[in-house]
Amino acid sequence: MIIKDSGARPGISLAAQLLQTLAGEALAACDPAAAVRRAVHVRPGHLSLCGRPISMTKKGRLLVIAFGKAAPAMTKGLLQKFQEAGGKRLLDALVVHPPDEAPAKGRKAATRPPTVLAAALHELHLPASRCRVKLFRGEHPVPLKNSFAAGKAALRFAARARAGDDLVVLASGGGSALMASPLSGLMKEPDKTGLHRILLTCGAPIATINTVRKHLSAVKGGRLAQAARRAATQATLVICDVDPERYEDVASGPSLPDRTTLDDMIRAIDRYGIAPALPVRVLEAMRTGRIPETPKPRDPAFRRSRSESILSNRDLRNAAVRCGLTHGLPAEAIPNDITGPAENAVEMVARAIETAPPGTRLLVLGGEVQTAPPVPGEGGRAQELALRLALRMAGLGSRPWAFLALGSDGTDGNSPAAGAYVDQTTLERARLARLDPARALREATTYKFFKRLNDVFITGPTGTNVRDLYLLLTGPVITTRRRVDPLRQAAP
Repeated sequence: MIIKDSGARPGISLAAQLLQTLAGEALAACDPAAAVRRAVHVRPGHLSLCGRPISMTKKGRLLVIAFGKAAPAMTKGLLQKFQEAGGKRLLDALVVHPPDEAPAKGRKAATRPPTVLAAALHELHLPASRCRVKLFRGEHPVPLKNSFAAGKAALRFAARARAGDDLVVLASGGGSALMASPLSGLMKEPDKTGLHRILLTCGAPIATINTVRKHLSAVKGGRLAQAARRAATQATLVICDVDPERYEDVASGPSLPDRTTLDDMIRAIDRYGIAPALPVRVLEAMRTGRIPETPKPRDPAFRRSRSESILSNRDLRNAAVRCGLTHGLPAEAIPNDITGPAENAVEMVARAIETAPPGTRLLVLGGEVQTAPPVPGEGGRAQELALRLALRMAGLGSRPWAFLALGSDGTDGNSPAAGAYVDQTTLERARLARLDPARALREATTYKFFKRLNDVFITGPTGTNVRDLYLLLTGPVITTRRRVDPLRQAAP
């Protein structure tokens, strides 16, 4: 994982610098490669995944399918454990990674996923005769040509599994778009692309979106596991960007059983007006009951399948608390993911500011708030949440507070920023800069708003995806030399 340290910058408040430092350290502590290394245990001649030993000396292949924003780093972690185990069997891997992202202005390009894996193979001295890695670059947030090629390749790869092979799946967020395949006979690739576009803008929660994706895909909702049903074992390690109690929804669950039903899908299509995005043959198949149900937990494909969530937003929050304590801050975390409408999260944070105890304190929250369906303009849910909080706190109290909201993957919505910073001076500084916060929210131009104030937080792609992080600092910043009111240090 690569996190760019923004360091001290002119015109940035001490509170903003502190929160950005804590965020960067927390993200670095949630490195996907390290998470895989912790989850995979080495025994003499064996790797242990999900509590089950897998021999490294048997003749069959060790098949690896990795997909999502953390796929390159997760694969790197598994390769390191494979080398440590001294396995002699062939490891054959297919890795579906995100598209290369252009660096933000004034910043260097992040290390490309192929380079990350090539470096790992070189460092580990794994010969091509024992370790083969094939890369596919998908598209995000909607699937296009490359994502469909990756979906087809993954299904072919899984279908070639034999009784002597063991399959390891490394799943992370973003995989729903990066690896796609329309349900044969009902949808074509352009139909699938159109469906993804509608789902992103219909206002449905992610669990509902995944319900529809699963039932209209040839690779999601456990169908990849069905393709690999002849494998001796299947093990899935998940980096979770959804409700941790439903981690099988990550990337729409290609290798895990589906709890949802066709009736759930039909209700979602009806409630959120998704039907216009579906071809007539799909609507007719729904009416006549000809859409196949996704595989459930009792399906034979899962008899030798195990899974484990190895990293989630909870880990990110806990890492942020540890970082705060290391920097000498009293720190605590809200134990549950914050979800639901952004307005509810704003009220929660506002109450935390208004009822904060004396002194300086760091409160850590995380999750994924739900905002209005996006409209044209650069912005994202983290920046929207931050600006809504600034408006909510307008004119209320004089006690110092500062808030940073960011997406853990380094990309907030369709902007190049991970998120944004606000404090009790934000609106006054916006007024002096002749910026209209209400208009920025209405037109979804929050990135432009915060960029003008020098309050955007840019990390570049982080190589992980465990929902969003929200850091609230109440009280003055304490330095070793003097007590500083962070709000009086803000940019003019």
